[in-house]
Amino acid sequence: MIEINTIFEVFTDCSNFPLDRPCVYQKNNNVHCKKCKSYLKISGKKDNKRILVVKLGAMGDVLRTTFLLNGLKELYPKSEITWIVDTKNAAILEGNDLIDKVVHNDANAIKYLVTNFFDTVLNLDLAFESLSLTKLSNKTEVKGFSLDDNRNIIYSNNYAKEWLKTSAYDEVKRANVFTYQHWMSKIAELPKDNYEIIVPLQKNSVEKAKQFLKDNNISHDKKIIGINPGAGKRWKLKKWTSNGFIETAKYFSQKGHFVLLLGSCEDKNEIDLILKESMPNVISTGINNTIPDFFAKINLCDIVLCGDTMTLHAAAGLKKNIVALFGPTSVNEIEIYSKGAKIQSNKACVVCYKQECALVDNCMESISPKDVIYAIEEYL
Repeated sequence: MIEINTIFEVFTDCSNFPLDRPCVYQKNNNVHCKKCKSYLKISGKKDNKRILVVKLGAMGDVLRTTFLLNGLKELYPKSEITWIVDTKNAAILEGNDLIDKVVHNDANAIKYLVTNFFDTVLNLDLAFESLSLTKLSNKTEVKGFSLDDNRNIIYSNNYAKEWLKTSAYDEVKRANVFTYQHWMSKIAELPKDNYEIIVPLQKNSVEKAKQFLKDNNISHDKKIIGINPGAGKRWKLKKWTSNGFIETAKYFSQKGHFVLLLGSCEDKNEIDLILKESMPNVISTGINNTIPDFFAKINLCDIVLCGDTMTLHAAAGLKKNIVALFGPTSVNEIEIYSKGAKIQSNKACVVCYKQECALVDNCMESISPKDVIYAIEEYL
């Protein structure tokens, strides 16, 4: 009589087992789990610490979170780092040598998470999808946030608990005096909080940027001011006035400097309004750049003027001087690594985190072009 329970024992923790059907070794060679030489336990110990970073979006958040990588490598020199990210934001991580594998958050993501094992899952995101992916993953520990079986958020330490409060209550967000980098470093238990954002520069994109300078007769005897006049579709209130950008561009154009307009197709209207003034040496870098090309164009600038946008984090990672403008979002949370100035509206209602405002003279409209121009001149 065949001992079915023994012969057909299933090693469900084998990384070669696809869970819902026989593995390739069973199919091809009729091998049973107990005698299979290809058994590979997904939670098997390895010399390298396996870390999964869960940060899906938005694009600017993905970029600024790359500062953690240097800290993780300092703490775990032999670590293997995997990063799961929304497909539309994956280009932000392209060329980053500290990431061993980038996993797209697509139809295959869950399969990847349940058939691989991680010593640590680092999830610093409170979005439901990120929390769910963290919960589903095979891991020994979670740093940051996950979910229990009743949809309650689990936090890994007291810093994570405080960040949860900051995310849940605008009044706590408004009172915060520490940067995003400070909070995330503490949650991730890194040695320090001043690691820099990583912005890889691709060789091909750098060459194209150099050609852009030649094509537009941009010389190096004058400073180059980059202006990002948009703020995307979601956060229109973070955008400064078109008149403010025009006045600033006109001032530096008259001084003989070059002004490069930076943005995507979402910033087309703002860029077109500035170009309509036909100012000398004010040039658009294009609105259909790839992410690597966009980074290379930012790298041409001596200083970058922008709101609280992805461009700000890219400029910070490229060690550019920055003049950053703030109204509805927290000036304290944003790290510019002592390179430039942060100008906050003087309105009492700042840091409201509203995406629309009924005030005639809103917070961003109250920022003076004179103050912006002065701040830029301080760093030229």
